[in-house]
Amino acid sequence: MQSFFHDVFIDNHTHLQGNIEKCDGILRVFSLDPLDANSIPAIVAAGHHFTMGLHPQNIHTMDNAEFKEIAHSHENTLLAIGESGLDKFISIPMEDQKHTFKQQAYLAEEMQKPLIIHCVRSYDEVIQLHKEIQPKKSWIIHGFNRNEYIANSLIEQGIVLSIGKDLLTEHHPLAHVICACKEIPFLLETDGKDIDIEHVYQRCALLLKMDMLELKVLIETHFKQIYGTN
Repeated sequence: MQSFFHDVFIDNHTHLQGNIEKCDGILRVFSLDPLDANSIPAIVAAGHHFTMGLHPQNIHTMDNAEFKEIAHSHENTLLAIGESGLDKFISIPMEDQKHTFKQQAYLAEEMQKPLIIHCVRSYDEVIQLHKEIQPKKSWIIHGFNRNEYIANSLIEQGIVLSIGKDLLTEHHPLAHVICACKEIPFLLETDGKDIDIEHVYQRCALLLKMDMLELKVLIETHFKQIYGTN
């Protein structure tokens, strides 16, 4: 795994958009569908990381055995499994989503990788599955944008929050959530939206009353703790 220096912004969750470029000041974690595996050499060569999973919308495009084979073929460079998850706003039956989610969660444990989770109106279900599976590796809710009550329910279960563009919205509940997260692991991301990770860091630093270097060190520490990188 790549070694880090403190003067770097870590974008914990983004998507492929055009060319994959090396950025001296930014480390990106690309969320890939297994059909995007041909992008992996360029991602690794540019010094970035990637995760791979079956998004709830795509669970019928590939069976779990085929996904498992692809994931294992990239085991040495794969940072985490995901994004997997549960989404009540899509037409895929929830039981099908849960089945695939559990398969990916168990695969993450088998491979000793964290699990990146896409969660829409399904937090109670994710918490229940976490209690059922009792993973040893971290589960990370990407793009978390809900209130303090839901945040605390996840945090109490040991689930990590990765926070993005909604932190930039004035008077959003995330302002209170991020302050409560100061003493526990959390991550920052863009989710490939039309925002810069620097702006998410700037807003976070303002809310936490930290200078930028201090926040970079904090996020790097969290990143290493969650993913087990050196």
